[in-house]
Amino acid sequence: MRWKYHPLGVGFGLFAVAQVGVVAASLASLAWFGPRGAALAGVLVLSLLLLNAGLVLVHRRYVALQESSRRLKLLAEMNVQVNREILLNEDIELIYRTILNYLFSVFNTASTGSVLILGDDGYLTFAASRGFTEAFVDKFHLKLEDSFLYQVTGGDIRGTRLITSDDFRSIETVFKPGEWEYKSVISAPLFIGGRLFGILNLDSPVSGTYNTQDVEIVEQFRTQIEIGLLARERYTTNIKRYQVDALTGLFTRRYFEDLLKVSLDRAQRQQESFVLALFDVDGLKATNDSRGHLAGDQMLLAIANELRASCRYSDVIGRLGGDEFIACYFQSEMPVMEKTVAGIRARLRAKPTRLGDAEYRLSFSYGLATFPEDGTSQEALVAVADKRLYAMKMANK
Repeated sequence: MRWKYHPLGVGFGLFAVAQVGVVAASLASLAWFGPRGAALAGVLVLSLLLLNAGLVLVHRRYVALQESSRRLKLLAEMNVQVNREILLNEDIELIYRTILNYLFSVFNTASTGSVLILGDDGYLTFAASRGFTEAFVDKFHLKLEDSFLYQVTGGDIRGTRLITSDDFRSIETVFKPGEWEYKSVISAPLFIGGRLFGILNLDSPVSGTYNTQDVEIVEQFRTQIEIGLLARERYTTNIKRYQVDALTGLFTRRYFEDLLKVSLDRAQRQQESFVLALFDVDGLKATNDSRGHLAGDQMLLAIANELRASCRYSDVIGRLGGDEFIACYFQSEMPVMEKTVAGIRARLRAKPTRLGDAEYRLSFSYGLATFPEDGTSQEALVAVADKRLYAMKMANK
């Protein structure tokens, strides 16, 4: 059987032997040398005390290294897990709670913690919290300038800071006694693309709870969070560009076609019917030529808003591009949709719309096709609707 020896355990064992040896030598000195031996015994006892103090320091250092090693290991695991949560989770509040929970697993001495988000009004509110009362969280509305981090840095917010009990003597607090207990705080700013959007806090009511090494750990974690949040924001922006038309706020052509493909598959499986509609804005080119493209954009937006307002929650509507729109009205019959779309057109024509400094009566031509009577594929339905739209346009010239 092989025995495993822990270095610190061996050290304690050797020190215990040394202590016994020193005590024995001291007693022997007193016995053999009498008064002279007292001086020698004193030296030996002093040596023992120094050795004991040294071992205490070594033990403390060893414990600190163990704790540091534990935290760094957890930090490495957290970086991977938190970045995964940030990129894959759509619920941003859940992401903030996850970030805070991971930090509490590393810093188990924290009594309270928070992720504060900076609003457009310049005030901080809770996005996630630990240890605070629900009433305090609900009413919390803190000016950025009143935050601990802002005050201790004089507004020059850059990186993670350790805020000590000495710092708090010079900080003006707006909190009532008992609302927020703190004497040692790690406060980390969160930036996205150079813009401050929040502050991460870990609080303790005990002075000296945190040290500079803790600050370094939180700073590393903060950097990883920022990278993940920036990637998420860019990803979300790209998704939004893919899904939403920048001018009208309707679905883009590409995204609408993806939705239509899914809808066709579902309708075929469940034997449902729906109506596909194409819309072409009347007079857009003339408006662009006479009033400018800004007026033309206002014209498109006004019609898009009217079409959207007339849709049910289950319906989808998109912009094909230029002056064309497309919509899918689910579980609808052709006679009903003919009446509905004709009503939308009549309302637009009856109500003057201001474009710049003048008012116009807007209108559009349209064509409808129904699934499955007019076709069972996207191409077939669009072709039928486009043919009927063209016929209406020619009839109105």
